[in-house]
Amino acid sequence: MKVDFKNMPDDSRIWIYQSDRDLIESEMSMIDDKTSLFLDSWQAHGKDLECSYTIIHKRFIIISVNENINPIGGCSIDYSLQLINDISDSIQVNLLNRLIVNFKIDNKISSVSLNDLKTKIKEGTLSSETIIFNTTVNTKGELLNNFEIDIGSSWLSKYL
Repeated sequence: MKVDFKNMPDDSRIWIYQSDRDLIESEMSMIDDKTSLFLDSWQAHGKDLECSYTIIHKRFIIISVNENINPIGGCSIDYSLQLINDISDSIQVNLLNRLIVNFKIDNKISSVSLNDLKTKIKEGTLSSETIIFNTTVNTKGELLNNFEIDIGSSWLSKYL
């Protein structure tokens, strides 16, 4: 059962899928169509899931499930990955690439590969204060409070 993302409780489980570029309006519309259709019938163990999704900064697709209503199972998560793979194929962007880092400088979001990020830190192009998007958060509450963090506060601080 799809609900509005803002109505999901803060302890709702989330999955974040990131693009290495801004999504255009037609892509976001297609994502909305496919994701809404999927979420309307998403179930775990034959029971409806209270779920939602949102797109943040035209780069991040966030899917959420309120496990207080019905816990999600592995098969249901696999079905959501099939959705993301389908979307990725449709827009020609790998939304499952965990080797990119999105960062923000002067309110502009850019992407860099993990290897290039290490180089940019060594060169001084990026610093411990550079804001990155923490795709390791697991709940809506963490998303609201710890999604945008500086490199120095992230797991990437080991490269400083």
